[in-house]
Amino acid sequence: MTHDPHQQAQELIACRSDGLTGPQQTWLQAHLASCEGCREYATAAEDLVRALRSVPITADRSLVRATQLRARVRAQELQQQQTRYRLIAISCVLVTLSTALTTPVLWQGFAWLGAQVRLPDLVWQAGFITFWTAPALAVAVLFAARGTHLEDRVRAPFHHERGA
Repeated sequence: MTHDPHQQAQELIACRSDGLTGPQQTWLQAHLASCEGCREYATAAEDLVRALRSVPITADRSLVRATQLRARVRAQELQQQQTRYRLIAISCVLVTLSTALTTPVLWQGFAWLGAQVRLPDLVWQAGFITFWTAPALAVAVLFAARGTHLEDRVRAPFHHERGA
């Protein structure tokens, strides 16, 4: 640190509750032993913390009920989110398994069809790639369009409030 030693001592005094490292604590103790101004600052800071801790804080019953209600609602939201994540994970596993099992069969089907119709390998392979990727591309486009639509709906109310 490039601070003035008194400023550094005040910063360390303020951080005491968070815990100081051994060298910081040693330096602070040595500085407080030799500097009356910083020692008075440390005493005043300790007195202030003690005074703040002695003030009882009570909450109104309606505030407690409202806080409890919000905590329950948030807990339910988190539980629903966790359930959704589980379903997404299960869906991903099922899609991966389905893809792993059906891709070789689909490849053989396209190869057979290409041989029956006497298509060049490049043509039936391009057909396979198109058929294989089309559903994922369609879903990606739908998600992208849906995201853009939602973003526009969220922004719209703010534009009206500002007179835009």
